[in-house]
Amino acid sequence: MQRALSGGLAAAVLAAFVATPAIAQSQGERIGALEQRMGNVEQKLGNQALLEMSRQLDALSAEVRTLRGELEKLQHELAAARSQQRDQYVDLDTRLRAAETALTTAQATTTAAGPEAEYQAAFNLLKESRYDEAASAFTAFLAQHRDHELASNAQYWLGEVRYVKRDFPAALSAFEGVLTGYPGARKSPDALLKAGYCHYELGHFDLARTALTRVTQNFPDSTAAVEAAERLKRMSAEGR
Repeated sequence: MQRALSGGLAAAVLAAFVATPAIAQSQGERIGALEQRMGNVEQKLGNQALLEMSRQLDALSAEVRTLRGELEKLQHELAAARSQQRDQYVDLDTRLRAAETALTTAQATTTAAGPEAEYQAAFNLLKESRYDEAASAFTAFLAQHRDHELASNAQYWLGEVRYVKRDFPAALSAFEGVLTGYPGARKSPDALLKAGYCHYELGHFDLARTALTRVTQNFPDSTAAVEAAERLKRMSAEGR
């Protein structure tokens, strides 16, 4: 009987050894299938992540382009504003120098007292950039000497004071006062030019263009006509 048991045990062990490779093969096949499925899932997840990253990058790129465009626009507007302000001060300085030279010549034939002295005092305040005091002095001169030969000049320089202070409505009124109160005055081309500038600053672009065009037509040989033509070109470039 002991031999029978020994024989049966041996047979079982042998059967186990025989079956082991088959089981191992089956397990290996299952593991391989699972690994393949896992690989497919990982690939899909990777593709989705790449698509999402690509979408986010496209959105960021579009935002950057928009911001860059806004920045360039702001830089252009800032440069234009600085250029315009610089032009205003250069223009005023040029006119002051020219007027000073003319006045010095005129003073050779006038006395130091009377309306001429008052005008000169107001003009000196303007040269010293004491704009509020200059405005008061020119206003006082016009109140007392509106028919004086220097009155049209005083009216014009009052407009210049208002203009450099960026009080464009008051400046416009002063420049138009030269045109209506002193027809044919020597300062008429400049007054009409600066009236056009005031309309531009106030956003009255049609009126600005009309005034500047009148300068080129009515005073074609004047310096003011050259400046008016340049401003008209700038307005065209700006689409105004």
